[in-house]
Amino acid sequence: MDLNPVTMFEQAVRVIKENKTLDIIKTILIFALLLYIGYHVNDIPEIVKHAFENRNTELQIEHDSAVERRRVIKPQVDLILSETMATLKADRVYIIEMHNGTNNTAGLPFIYGEMTYETARNGIEHVDEDYVSINLSRFDFPMYLEEHYMFYGTINELSKVDSKLSMRMSANGVTYMAITTMHGANNELGYFGVSYCNNEPMDEDLIIRTITVASQKLATMLDIPDVEL
Repeated sequence: MDLNPVTMFEQAVRVIKENKTLDIIKTILIFALLLYIGYHVNDIPEIVKHAFENRNTELQIEHDSAVERRRVIKPQVDLILSETMATLKADRVYIIEMHNGTNNTAGLPFIYGEMTYETARNGIEHVDEDYVSINLSRFDFPMYLEEHYMFYGTINELSKVDSKLSMRMSANGVTYMAITTMHGANNELGYFGVSYCNNEPMDEDLIIRTITVASQKLATMLDIPDVEL
């Protein structure tokens, strides 16, 4: 396209003569836009560069804010986990958060889970490093929890729901576990669970009540960015 203003004007005049009133208005607007582009064409790369720089700055600010939020809420999250462990006399209490890792070639995301917080009783081995970037599509328990919201029972009962997870938990010394979904404002955030090693709890009703209330508190912290802490 010839961006010479004189040539553009001559072309616009010719179009105006050949069109009706409404088309004339459209033509004038188009001519004005082309004229603006013609005068600022050399500035476009700089404009695009600044746009990318501004967007990168916004993303960095959002990232820094999220990191700071993690730092602020960690003591409160740890406190809830410790209180839950003491109330239920559990051996491990943990949070598994969901995240989108990568997409397949059609753009469908793989959903991963990661144990981001864990508290363990003295003498009980920590297992959080064994649960990093777990591809949840390989397990059956996410579908079970989506339908039932919560699971609690022995490791043998878990094997009827998800044999793969049961074997993995058993390798960590788990004999009984309870886990529930943490729901955010718009989606599922992950799971909150407790585990017992070499023993079983005495009061399942207490477990249900305790992890239900705790998971709601945790979901509020992990989901809403402007919640007052």
